[in-house]
Amino acid sequence: MNGAAYVRSAGVVLGGALSFTVANSPLIPLAVPLFTVFVLVGVAVSELMSPRPSRSGQPTAQLAARDVDAYLPPGARAHLRWLGLAVLVAVPPIAVQIGANPLALAGQFGGREAMLRLAPTAAILACWCLPARHLLRRIAEAGHAGLDPQHLVADEAWRRRASRLVLGTTGVLLSGTLAGAMFYYSQRAWLVFVGGWGWWMFVLLTLGLTAFLVFAHYLHLLIHPGPSGVVSAVARQQEPAEAVA
Repeated sequence: MNGAAYVRSAGVVLGGALSFTVANSPLIPLAVPLFTVFVLVGVAVSELMSPRPSRSGQPTAQLAARDVDAYLPPGARAHLRWLGLAVLVAVPPIAVQIGANPLALAGQFGGREAMLRLAPTAAILACWCLPARHLLRRIAEAGHAGLDPQHLVADEAWRRRASRLVLGTTGVLLSGTLAGAMFYYSQRAWLVFVGGWGWWMFVLLTLGLTAFLVFAHYLHLLIHPGPSGVVSAVARQQEPAEAVA
């Protein structure tokens, strides 16, 4: 990994550790916001370390609008929508169940208060997910850094890397929230059942592990979004096929 990848990894590790610690305290509503802030700060700092390829002369506008999906894995945006729906459907009931658990460290509270406690989580995720969609469009539709073949090749590589980085960041935040909620609720349910295991615990852990695998997929994409565009002598000899497609 390069330095930027280590910075993004550090953001996920520190944010995950802090959010798990906070989740086991009365400050549980701040768990997801803290995780999100650390991840986004890590991504922002890493991008300062990996700037867009240098421009060649005046930047040029593209003649045709480019599709965002051209720079993302097949079906990536549809998968994100399903993941967002899973978070929307699963996390509120889990929050209510956790609040109704008298052994929860967060304290016992009603369904209405559980929804209020979810407000910081909903706000912080919305504050990233909504601009992320616009950011993907801006990356795809931005003007080229120049008409030289080597700059076109490097620019296309940068667009693909930047788009996948936005995708990975969004996926990590959503799947991390879902997996954390599942495992946290499994922990609380285990305490209520006094260590008892049954179909309910099996279902909870299966869903939690599935969410964790999704999280691992997006974490890999976040840490390794692809090579950044570099203008080199080798790039000058390559045909910018993707750039003129």
